[in-house]
Amino acid sequence: MPAIVEVDQLVKQYPGAAEPAVDGVSFAILQGEVFSLLGPNGAGKTTTISVLSCLLEPSSGDARLAGHSVRTSPQEVKRAIGVVPQDIALYPTLSARQNLMFWGRMYGMGGGELRKRVEEVLETVELRDRAKERIEAYSGGMKRRINIAAGLLHRPQIVFMDEPTVGIDPQSRRNIL
Repeated sequence: MPAIVEVDQLVKQYPGAAEPAVDGVSFAILQGEVFSLLGPNGAGKTTTISVLSCLLEPSSGDARLAGHSVRTSPQEVKRAIGVVPQDIALYPTLSARQNLMFWGRMYGMGGGELRKRVEEVLETVELRDRAKERIEAYSGGMKRRINIAAGLLHRPQIVFMDEPTVGIDPQSRRNIL
């Protein structure tokens, strides 16, 4: 089975920093594989995800996701990935359904396809019955689950989750995992 993610000697050096945040990281992830980046705070995990998500440019090295280079084909990489950031990326005064409709349009989705997919991901994260409620009324675990739904909405080939269970109660953590 071919690798869907190939990282080759990836380096990210921030201007003025004494040491690189990411220093020569290499790994491969096979399609269908669950892969975790583990390490202490400040180890470069979020920076690595940011480079793989094309939010930051690598200082050197390269990564290929779904056959596309983060250096030469960032738009193709962005279409192939879903990102669930560490911080909640939702609009608090909108409902869960409204948030998902917004993010779906940002992914280029629309019409019946988008409405159907919103209902599917709401069901997946077990929040369809609360979809009309504003995000600001949700618990932390519920917000995380809608954040995950947004990352899955466009059926990405690759999903990055940056600490998706941080600050979550045990029952919500189990639902997310």
